[in-house]
Amino acid sequence: MTVTAHTEEWRYLRIACAVVALLVAAELVGWLVYRSRPHGPSALEQTERCLRREKLLPVEPVGDDPIASSARGGALATRVEGNGVHVAIAKSDSEAAELADTYRRTAGRRIQLRLEVRGRVVYVWEQPREPSPTQRQTMYDCWYE
Repeated sequence: MTVTAHTEEWRYLRIACAVVALLVAAELVGWLVYRSRPHGPSALEQTERCLRREKLLPVEPVGDDPIASSARGGALATRVEGNGVHVAIAKSDSEAAELADTYRRTAGRRIQLRLEVRGRVVYVWEQPREPSPTQRQTMYDCWYE
């Protein structure tokens, strides 16, 4: 074998290694992009679908509730056994705690019986008394993380 033949082989080997490295890098970038995107319906979409299809409840936008509207996971309003409820879905437990604190600062002690935090979901009931167990259970049945 001549020196020229070895030089040619090394050149092809370096090119092949560079191509393989580029393919591995492209695969890694594609995987990272795929992982960063949400897949499937969001917690808000699942909650809305459950309330409409399984519980046969009307679902509306929260409208005049700027605190619920500010939830990064979205918000909706519905009525369970005559008691209206606003549902704010946070992206984290700390965001849910912040939403609940904002409600408490805004409404004071009056809201304490009507306000519930369950994981990343904040419920604000319309009636000035504690919701019934069946009202709560209806909402808990449509709870998604």
